[in-house]
Amino acid sequence: MDPTTLLYAILGGLILNVMPCVFPVLFFKVSSLIEHTTESAGSQRRDALAYLGGTLAAFAGFAALVVGLRASGRALGWGMHMQSPTFVAAVVLLLFVFGLNALGVFEIRFAMQAGRNRGGPLASFVDGLFITLISTPCSAPFLGGAAAAALATEAAWYDTLFIFWGVGFGLALPVLLLTFVPAFNRLLPRPGAWMNTLKALTGFTLLAAALWFFDAFKNQVSPASAQNFLWFVLLLGLALWAKNHMEQLGFEGLRQQVVKVLGVGGLVAAGAMLMHFEPPPVMAAEACAEDAGSVQSSVVDGRIRWTPFTEEAKAAALAMGRPVFVDFTADWCASCKTFEKSHIETDGVRTALHETLILAAKADLTRDEGLWDVLATLGRSGLPTYVIFKPDGTHELLPEGPPIGLADKLHAIAETFPPAKFAAAN
Repeated sequence: MDPTTLLYAILGGLILNVMPCVFPVLFFKVSSLIEHTTESAGSQRRDALAYLGGTLAAFAGFAALVVGLRASGRALGWGMHMQSPTFVAAVVLLLFVFGLNALGVFEIRFAMQAGRNRGGPLASFVDGLFITLISTPCSAPFLGGAAAAALATEAAWYDTLFIFWGVGFGLALPVLLLTFVPAFNRLLPRPGAWMNTLKALTGFTLLAAALWFFDAFKNQVSPASAQNFLWFVLLLGLALWAKNHMEQLGFEGLRQQVVKVLGVGGLVAAGAMLMHFEPPPVMAAEACAEDAGSVQSSVVDGRIRWTPFTEEAKAAALAMGRPVFVDFTADWCASCKTFEKSHIETDGVRTALHETLILAAKADLTRDEGLWDVLATLGRSGLPTYVIFKPDGTHELLPEGPPIGLADKLHAIAETFPPAKFAAAN
């Protein structure tokens, strides 16, 4: 395996920590570190290693899944598991549960922890698993090349495993630095009464992340399925509150066990009735202000009107000499949505699209698994990905990360393929 690829994997995992999909949840782990700054250095380091173990264990599971899918001939992509509504629902539930825990609705207790405070190696291991699950929908600079190498059909299983472990090590690196390097550890403030405020803010941050992923989930299922899932989320929250409240009231012995069995049984029954994820109704393609085979601006009423990406639409535009800008995105990709607002839906880009008449097309991977094959032909395996297809058969693949300087790139391509030429061809 190329050492450069492993280095890119570690750097990509490190940068994942500041991506929109991970940073809000990392706040949860950092608050836990602050809460335990008074513990011995050895205890903090054991917890950090347990956190690393959680990330490595999760990525080992992903590597095993990739190897199995690759053997079956399936198209592979970074974050493709987010196309499963069941997986996205599980992420929503995890975020919701951890959010309620941070808000004090109930206490998560682990067998290895001491006292009532959440902590210990097992808790840190679970944190590693948890943050890894949240991180995988997002890509980051340097990660795309490493992910492509790990997912490549010719990659050996051990190459896939070590590349994924490299990403996991990079993801856990900030926590390792905060615990193993005294200079970094001293940056953490000492715990105090203000921690209650931080803990509450952490809880609301996790609930906000749950809302984000629910927005992706509701676009993958029917409206009735999304509504039923919300009812189950409410019942789960009620059950967790009831469990904690029962302990505060002093329920114990047989009485406590009976109530627990009834509660778990009721929750399972509710899940059996409510957790049926029907696909969304088949709808006609979204009405667009333009046809790929005509010459109309992709900007209408001050907003970009995206043409749904298909090979047919791309071919029709290129045949008349018209370049095509494609945004590969998905509802569950927080980085995609963030970059769209910060770097695409801007006055500069809208003006460039309007003046150059370059077709703006959106490849939505929220549910369409076939688009992973298109990404693979570009040498990418993660989102977001931005590419400009040119009528001469070439394409310009933008660097990983936000599409910086997109307006300038559009204008530069228009100098070679000016609107007057493909307009005249029409």
